[in-house]
Amino acid sequence: MDPQSLKFRSPVYRYLRDIEAEFAEVNGYAVATSIGDAGAQVAAARNLAMCDLSGLARVGVKGTGIGRWLSAQDLTVPTEPNRALRQDNGSLIAMLADNEALVLGNFEQRNRNVEELIAAFVSGRESADPPAGLLVPRQHSQAWFRLTGHDMAATLAKVCAVDLRAAFFDNLQIAQTSVARLNAIVIRDDLADVPAVHVLADSASAEYLWECLLDAGAEHDMRIIGLHALQELIRS
Repeated sequence: MDPQSLKFRSPVYRYLRDIEAEFAEVNGYAVATSIGDAGAQVAAARNLAMCDLSGLARVGVKGTGIGRWLSAQDLTVPTEPNRALRQDNGSLIAMLADNEALVLGNFEQRNRNVEELIAAFVSGRESADPPAGLLVPRQHSQAWFRLTGHDMAATLAKVCAVDLRAAFFDNLQIAQTSVARLNAIVIRDDLADVPAVHVLADSASAEYLWECLLDAGAEHDMRIIGLHALQELIRS
């Protein structure tokens, strides 16, 4: 499909289009699902690859006691800031502070956790005991890239001061830091034995960040992969 046929597109869709990515509609966005040979894509993900997830569902919530409110929505919530927890359906709850959380949806066309969370928050504002806080619209304000592979930490060491090697940065640990001089959220989220991180940063600087990460990964033969390669890696 032509990504321009949809209203919502990733900030880096032109880069993906130029390398002949195949697109499909996910969450109302044109998402790059495959780029070239499927087997080569999965192999690249094990070495060093980057996938654009900017079209996938996500939302932020912020306010006093937001952790308790999330727990009341039948979600499993980390007990301390800068930690994340995987939910049963594959979504990720990331606590950025005692009073702020980020919910990253899974790879589904529509994400139940994100949709129901937004609906519960909106309806709760009209109840007798409304949640004390606000929704943070990270869907459109932040780009979302996922880096995978055994050379991931060495690549990010060129643009980020946080040591992301497994010995120093635990799985599901969060760093709110600078990546290529941009404020960013980095969440370690390994795929079985394959190291992986989520990187979220201001969508207005997405093209700049994309180019910086590609440049940092050139030494290790970084490849761009589509959503299907990540899904296959999870299943393997």
